[in-house]
Amino acid sequence: MILSHERKYEPMPSPTKVAVVTGGGGAFGSAIAARLSSDGFKVAVTDANPTRAAEAAALIPGAFACTLDVTDDKSVGEAMAWIAERTGRIDTVVNNAGVAPPGGMRTTELEDFDRTLSINLRGAYLVTSAAMEWLAHSGSEGRVIMIGSRTWLSGGNPAYTASKAGIVGLCRTVAQEIAATGGTCNVVAPGPVNTGFVDGMGMGETRESNFERYAAQTPLQRVATPADVAAATSFFAGQDSSFITGEVLHVAGGLQLAPRL
Repeated sequence: MILSHERKYEPMPSPTKVAVVTGGGGAFGSAIAARLSSDGFKVAVTDANPTRAAEAAALIPGAFACTLDVTDDKSVGEAMAWIAERTGRIDTVVNNAGVAPPGGMRTTELEDFDRTLSINLRGAYLVTSAAMEWLAHSGSEGRVIMIGSRTWLSGGNPAYTASKAGIVGLCRTVAQEIAATGGTCNVVAPGPVNTGFVDGMGMGETRESNFERYAAQTPLQRVATPADVAAATSFFAGQDSSFITGEVLHVAGGLQLAPRL
């Protein structure tokens, strides 16, 4: 039975912390889920595509799949309640689901702009809001981690950049609220990551040429990997970051810095 997320819920005692990863079927999400599993979490791999969620979860020890469409408040509420009923707790939420359309100010379609904010920003709000009751029960172990982007500083595609700038503001609001029960909220903001996620952004002729250019512009002379993003997420999900909240950690090899003159 799936419970309403509005029900008052007292979780059963469990020694294993539970993490929920949205967009878990993609390159970022599956890497994050695998890393958190290796850290000792029981991981709910959620995705709007049930096949992708199931395939990713099957490769991660102790993980399980859950269909969750971050644009649908009913789907979000039912999924989060089902996860809590199944596991007895929710300790960490990773808002990773995201899209990045092509286009600039003159060429981005309004439909694409609205869809991007609906998934990237509104979705993070819906998921975090639905989880707050259970996160409160986790006390100082409660964690919300937003996957942002270096573009919130540098600019870029208007839809994607606006959504990721909004993520920073949302994070700081969540950080203030969740602090009442000892929890934290932070943003992991990657630079370009060489995955299929960027293929729809219209950034040049080929992915390879794009990332050669990005690597050349980056002080550390390479682009990020999903494992880099997962490692930063792991840090914010763990106890070593327990007194860090409302912050943005750029995983960009220095690409977020102004170029040297």
